[in-house]
Amino acid sequence: MTAPVISGHAIGWRVGGAQILDDVTLDVGAGELLGIIGPNGAGKSSLVNILSGVTRPTTGAVHLGGADVTRRSATRRARLGLSRSFQTSALFDGLTAGENVHLAVQASGPAPFSPFRPARPRRDPAAGEGVAALLHRVRMGGRGATLARDLSHGDRRKLELAMALASNPKVLLLDEPMAGVSAEDVDGLSEIIGEVRDSGVAVAMVEHHMHVVLGLADRVAVLHHGQLLATGPPGDVTRDERVQQAYLGEAL
Repeated sequence: MTAPVISGHAIGWRVGGAQILDDVTLDVGAGELLGIIGPNGAGKSSLVNILSGVTRPTTGAVHLGGADVTRRSATRRARLGLSRSFQTSALFDGLTAGENVHLAVQASGPAPFSPFRPARPRRDPAAGEGVAALLHRVRMGGRGATLARDLSHGDRRKLELAMALASNPKVLLLDEPMAGVSAEDVDGLSEIIGEVRDSGVAVAMVEHHMHVVLGLADRVAVLHHGQLLATGPPGDVTRDERVQQAYLGEAL
């Protein structure tokens, strides 16, 4: 296995008297997809928030590219090559798909926005070529002029992926990318995510669609009550009795 691009060591997170995460250790290497699964309330999104810098852990450490980033902000981690998506949509509905991606490209540049002007895409032919390439990468080559509000939910998810890829990340964290997506769009999104992994990006994905995780993941990590219950190849994990019990005894 290649050296980890991102890792969390002995991650713990307590809120008041509640232990949300407890001694979680995992890592993801370049060109690897780690599926993170677990019952509702297991701490999956909390872990993604800690890895991305949205939340600071109570205990433990996060390393990105070999550097300790535990106390660094989400913005700083993004500059070091980390990108992520969220469970809920984060698009500018009044802008076109192309303009949304253009803003993401602009945000990843050396001087993204002025605090004195509303965020709008700047005229930049080179950036325009990058926008077209990103839309093509997520199978939206002909949708750049469509307002985000007029896109199907599946296309909105694809657009969010294009925006997450605008910074050319080394690490991509996906928090339920298939949430709310119709069945006919799941395979297309899965294919795009697989291609991102195959391009050498380290991908960690929280997902409830079990067939998607088992079909894409190189390894699977199972969280249960905030603890890492099992980690390993998908086949080994699904045969683990502890994992099956966590899913109410159902075969995975």
